[in-house]
Amino acid sequence: MSVFESIISAIRNVLANKLRSFLTVLGIVIGITAVIMVTAIGSGFQNSTMETLGRLGVNSIEITNKSDESLQDRDLLRIKDYEIIKAHPNVKNLAPMWSSSGMVKLRLPGETEDCYVIGSNSEYRAIQVVDLVYGRFIIENDVENKSKVAVIDEALAEKAFGRTNCLGETIHVTFWFGTLELTVVGITKSETYNVLFNIPSMIFLPHTTIMSAYNTDYVGVYYATVNDPETMDRTALEIARLLEISHGSEGKYNVQNLMKQMETINDVLSGITAFVALVAFISFLVGGIGIMNIMLVTVTERTREIGIRKSLGATNTNIMAQFLIEAVILTFIGGVIGVLLGYAGGFALGGVIDTTPQFSMPVVLLAVFASSLFGIIFGVFPAYKAARLDPIEALRYE
Repeated sequence: MSVFESIISAIRNVLANKLRSFLTVLGIVIGITAVIMVTAIGSGFQNSTMETLGRLGVNSIEITNKSDESLQDRDLLRIKDYEIIKAHPNVKNLAPMWSSSGMVKLRLPGETEDCYVIGSNSEYRAIQVVDLVYGRFIIENDVENKSKVAVIDEALAEKAFGRTNCLGETIHVTFWFGTLELTVVGITKSETYNVLFNIPSMIFLPHTTIMSAYNTDYVGVYYATVNDPETMDRTALEIARLLEISHGSEGKYNVQNLMKQMETINDVLSGITAFVALVAFISFLVGGIGIMNIMLVTVTERTREIGIRKSLGATNTNIMAQFLIEAVILTFIGGVIGVLLGYAGGFALGGVIDTTPQFSMPVVLLAVFASSLFGIIFGVFPAYKAARLDPIEALRYE
């Protein structure tokens, strides 16, 4: 019997027992589906996270206080530190960031929504990309005059005013100390910040305005860009030292290269994706055992057929090839089904968690190849057992 005839015969045997064949390859299907979905969603989330974090700029430095029980009031970052940090020759842009949560009044009476409020200056846009749709961002005049102006996102504009272009309108933001009435001077794209902060709405205003309302000069974090990225690590150490000298304290400041943070996060996300994919790959092993089990049953059921074929001249190689090809076809079919379900599941899950899946063709091809390889590995023993049957004993089998 030729290889082509063996393939035709194997396909007929698979189609003759559709339900059993489907249940046999179910483990392979689940394994490939899981691997493709996990890697696609993992890669998509990783790319989305890196893209969002990358909006802070590859040449950025983050300056914060260390979380230390011995931290004293004199150690806290203040607005006066702006001039100290800005004076460093390698610092290009510098933006304080004062963040708080608030509640904004919407269009319908009594309806409100939680929001995230960021106080900063005009240089914030040079450090983190802000996609303006209408109007302008915070300017230095706003900072100097502690102007009650705000830049909001499209989603909040639609909820608060029923339209995205609401320049000149007044928005009411409530904090623990009271309510600020802010004039809308700019509208940003909503999707710019959703992933990073995982909140529905954002409001930008001058840091002097929000800090004055809170009656504080404390700054939670500074973000800076540098002129020479090659000396960023040295610049970070020098800024930390300048702050220590200014505050009369040591070891109280974190000045970090954001690119290194991104690389660390990227490594962690890659590791998590690889681990979950490995766990999903274990189902291949379970599916392979199922293939071997059902092929052993098939050999027993077709013992008499094997005896007849051997009596007509079929060699051990012919018999072994037929059952091995049948096992490979089963796993290959499972692989194809798994790929289709993996793509469909990836897009479906991506839509639910708002992540665009990134499918890797090498992963898809590897999954299909692995399923066929498992068919060979787990089909060898049943095929060998079938080939070793004595034709006389096989013909006597009932």
